[in-house]
Amino acid sequence: MKLKATAQYHGTPISKKLTSNFIELSFGFQESGLGAEMFFNRSFEPTVPYGAIHKMCSYMLSEDENPGSSYEPDWRKLGWYHSGYEHNAWFAFPGVAGYQPVRDDAAFVINDSPSADVHIEQIRDVCHGEYAMRVVNKNGEPGGLAQDGKYCFAGVLYAFRGMIRKKSGKGSLYAAFYKEGTTASPVCIAEIPDVGACYEEVKASLSVKEDGRYTFALLIPSGSEYVCDDFSLMPGDAVHGFKRDAVEAGRFTSPKVMRWPGGCFGSFYNWRDGVGKKRKPGYSYFWGGFQYNDIGTDELASYAEEIGGESMICINMYHPFKRYFEYVPRESLDGDPNDKSLHASPHGHDLPQFTDIKQGALDAAAWVEYCNGDLSTEGGRQRAANGREKPFGIKYWEMDNEVFRWYKAEEYANAVVLYSKMMKAVDPSIKIGMESYAYTYDELRRMTEIAGEDIDFFADRGIDESELESKLAIIKEFNEKHGTHIKYCNTEWVPMNGADLYNFIPKSERMISRCIIFNKWSYALETAENLMTWQRHGEDVDFVCFSAFADNHTQAVIETPKEGTYVNPSGLILHKFASTKAYRTLVIEDYRPKRNDSVQIQLSMNAQGDALVLNVLNKSEVEESLELDLSAFSIPDGEYRGYIMCADSLTATNMPGQEQICEYENTVSVEDKTVKATIKKLSFAEYLIPLA
Repeated sequence: MKLKATAQYHGTPISKKLTSNFIELSFGFQESGLGAEMFFNRSFEPTVPYGAIHKMCSYMLSEDENPGSSYEPDWRKLGWYHSGYEHNAWFAFPGVAGYQPVRDDAAFVINDSPSADVHIEQIRDVCHGEYAMRVVNKNGEPGGLAQDGKYCFAGVLYAFRGMIRKKSGKGSLYAAFYKEGTTASPVCIAEIPDVGACYEEVKASLSVKEDGRYTFALLIPSGSEYVCDDFSLMPGDAVHGFKRDAVEAGRFTSPKVMRWPGGCFGSFYNWRDGVGKKRKPGYSYFWGGFQYNDIGTDELASYAEEIGGESMICINMYHPFKRYFEYVPRESLDGDPNDKSLHASPHGHDLPQFTDIKQGALDAAAWVEYCNGDLSTEGGRQRAANGREKPFGIKYWEMDNEVFRWYKAEEYANAVVLYSKMMKAVDPSIKIGMESYAYTYDELRRMTEIAGEDIDFFADRGIDESELESKLAIIKEFNEKHGTHIKYCNTEWVPMNGADLYNFIPKSERMISRCIIFNKWSYALETAENLMTWQRHGEDVDFVCFSAFADNHTQAVIETPKEGTYVNPSGLILHKFASTKAYRTLVIEDYRPKRNDSVQIQLSMNAQGDALVLNVLNKSEVEESLELDLSAFSIPDGEYRGYIMCADSLTATNMPGQEQICEYENTVSVEDKTVKATIKKLSFAEYLIPLA
C-alpha cells in the first residue's frame, strides 16, 4: 500500500465524546451486574417471564432458535454466561439450592428443607412489593431462609438489611455466611435482636477471611414463624450503589456521555419509579422480567459523574398506541389505538398512563426539573430530599427510542416541538435530540423543517459513512438556512463484523452451544474502524454511544461477573480512542477508506500542531506493507514510538485467564520523509511522529 499525505484537513477538530456509551435497564442484566446489590429477588416476588423479544435479542432461546420457544434452561451452556447471570433460588435452610434452570414457570423458591422441618413460602403481604416470604421453623435447631451465590472478598464488610415481622416464637435472629454447599457451621454470624408483630428494619454486618462463594442465611429460633421482605446485601465499598470494580472499569473505558435508562426500556419508563427512598419493584413492560428500580436517576447520573462522563436521558414520549402495543407497523399507524385486534404487536399490559402526549411532555419537564432544578424548584427540593442537593445539570435529552413503533414522521416531529418547548421552559440550556433513523430522507427533511428550531441534535443509528454524510447534508442545509446549530449524534451503535462468517459457529460444529463473537477481537477491530470514520467528520459528530456498556449477553465493553469486573476487547479499543493524541484528521491523497477495507490508514495532527498521529488498522489475517509519503511536512528521518494491539485470531478475547490480546510498545521508521512499515495482521496501532 503506497499513499501520500497532504496538509489539508478533513474538517474541524475531532469530538472528544466519541467513546460514549449506553446503559439500558432490564436488558441483559446490565444494572444487576453493575450494581452492588447481592440478592436475587430481594423482595420475594413471583417470577415474571422474559418477553419473546428479550429471548431473541439476548440469544436465550433453546437450540431450536424459534423466537416463540422456551429458554435454553441451562444458561451455563451459552457463550455469554458467567456468574453475574445467576438466578439464585431462595431456599429453606438447612439445604443447598444448586443451579436453577431458567424457565418461564421457574419459581426460584425451594420451599422445604431436605433435612429439617423448615418451610418457606411466598405470601401476599404489602411491604416492599406485593409479596413477602413466610418462614416457619419447627425444627429443634435454628433454621430459616437462605440464598447461594454470594461471592465475597476478604477484608470487605457486607451490610445486611431487611424488614421482618414476627408471627410467633421467641429469641434472637442471626444473619450468617456459610461456605456455599455446606450447612454444618457458619464462617461468620451476627446476632439480630428479636422483632415485634409489625415490620421492623434489622441490620447486621458480616465479613469473610477468604475470597470465594458463600451462602447467606437468615436463621430464626426453633418453634417460630416470621415474615420477611425488602432484603438487601451490599458490600461496604460500593459507590453510589455500584460495585467498586465496575466504577474502576468505567473510568478505564472513559465514556464521555452515558445514555440511559433505554433503549426500548425507556419507552415504557416512569422516571418517578426510580427515585426516592421507598421505591416499589415492578415489571419491565418491554423486555419482561422483574424491575426492582434500585438503580434510577440519582444512581445512573452519579455513576456517569463518577467515571468522568455526563448523562444523556432517553425519555418516554407518550402515545395512544403505547397503551396496548410495543410495535405498530406502518400500515396500521392510521388504525384505532384502542382496537386490540389491530395488526400490531401487543406488549401484554394495559398502560393508559402512557397515552396522553401532552401529559408525557409535562412529565418529561418535571424530570428535567428534578435533575437540573435548584432548591427554589419543586423538583430540586425533591432531589435534595433524596440525598442530592447539587443539580446534576444533565444537558442531553433524547426524544424516546425507536418511535417509528408508534409515531408517523410528522406526528413525531410535532410532538418533539411540544416536548422541547415544555422541557426548555424549565431549563433553556438543555439540548434536545430528535430521532433520525427508520424514516426516509424525505420524511427526515420534513421532520427537520417542523422541529429543527426546537432541537439540537439528530439522535441517529447506523455506521454507514454515506448515510452519515447524507444526514449531515440535511443538517448543514437547515443550519445555513435558519442559523441553527444542530449536530449529529449516534445514540446507539454496534459494529457489524462479517457476522455471516464469524458471528456464530454453525450448530453442527458447536462444542456446547452458541459461540458469540461480540466480545472477541474481531468485534474490537470493527469498533476501531467505526471510530476512525467518525473522527474524519470532526465536531459535526458530537458524540456516539457504543451499545452497550455492560453484560447485555451480546456486545459490551465491560463484563461484571461476581468474581470481578474485566474489560472486553472493544473496551480496550475505546480506552485507546479516549486517550488518543489525534486532534484533527488529515487528507491522504486519492484515498478514503471504505467500509470493510481490511487495512485502513488514518493520519491526524495533534492538538499542539507539532506532531503527526498515525493510526494503522489491519482486520485481516495477512500482513501488508505500507509506504506513506510525508513530504508535505518537515519530518526528520528516524524511529518513532507508539503502541500496537494485536491478537493471533479474530476470536481472541481478554477475559480473566484468557488474556489473548497483546499490547506493546512499537516503532515506525521514517526514511526520506516516508513511513515504511509492515502492518501486522489483526492489529490496531497508533504512532506519534514529531514535526521538525
